[in-house]
Amino acid sequence: MILEIQHETRLIYSEPVTESIAEMRMEPASDADQSCRSFHLAVNPSTGVFRYVDGFGNRVHHFNVAPPHLEMRMLAASIVETHPRPRDLSASSAKYPLDPATLPLEMLDFLHLRGPVRHTPRLDPILNLLRPSDGQLLAELVQTVCRYIHDHFIYARHVTLASSPIDDVLSHGKGVCQDFTHLMIAVLRHFAVPTRYVSGYIHRPDKESQSHAWCEVWLPDLGWIGIDPTNDSLVDERFVKVATGRDFTDVPPNKGLFKGRATETIQVRVETRQLEALPSLSWQDQLPALHVPLTEIVSGRQAMQLMTEDDASQQQQQ
Repeated sequence: MILEIQHETRLIYSEPVTESIAEMRMEPASDADQSCRSFHLAVNPSTGVFRYVDGFGNRVHHFNVAPPHLEMRMLAASIVETHPRPRDLSASSAKYPLDPATLPLEMLDFLHLRGPVRHTPRLDPILNLLRPSDGQLLAELVQTVCRYIHDHFIYARHVTLASSPIDDVLSHGKGVCQDFTHLMIAVLRHFAVPTRYVSGYIHRPDKESQSHAWCEVWLPDLGWIGIDPTNDSLVDERFVKVATGRDFTDVPPNKGLFKGRATETIQVRVETRQLEALPSLSWQDQLPALHVPLTEIVSGRQAMQLMTEDDASQQQQQ
């Protein structure tokens, strides 16, 4: 599937601000399951944009705008061709428990509890209910945890924030994809199964496009497997991966600082379109207008920060 993705962010200030510094993780990954054919990042006011790869292999763009400005606009536009490898969880023979001594060193980052993915007494009833027995197939455990979260928690916006620990989704019984992903990571890491956080997009034909979050679980005989507790499904060609990390705090779409005391309003829109063929190399110069309205995410906040962790999450929590 060939997908065009447009992700626009506008930061509007009540009075001029200066020295805005921003870091963005919006360039889709290229791996065995997808290829980012083109990526274009437009920033207004115009400034130089620089790029590096972080410790998790994510592509990060960063820039600063020094002169006074009342508004900043960032449009990230991508062309991605998804070609996920067929994955059959029933083909895995890996069993619980995994021997930590045999795990690759790079798995250790995805076994520890930290930040929003932490132990809480509210989690204990779920752990007791889902705790695997010795010799149980790990693929079966992963599917059981995914289905449990999908069946027992309600999708609802504006209940939690990016910085919310899993306590919040457990106490409210509601949340968004980010919360369900953090919860699934917490359960599987309690059982010593390497699990990581994925940020990206999901294309939904004839429905609202969304930024999205899901899990990847590592099985010794299959490698990393994408699974989405929000939709109780394995990741397929509709999903576009942007970044991976231990939890959301490793992969916010953008974050940064500015100098000033203005009130900041953040507006975001996302659209995905399926294309019949790869466009020309100059496709970004003829981008059609987005058809979705700008959605106000945050307003009325007095701060020195361009985007705090909670503000940034509003683009992820959809």
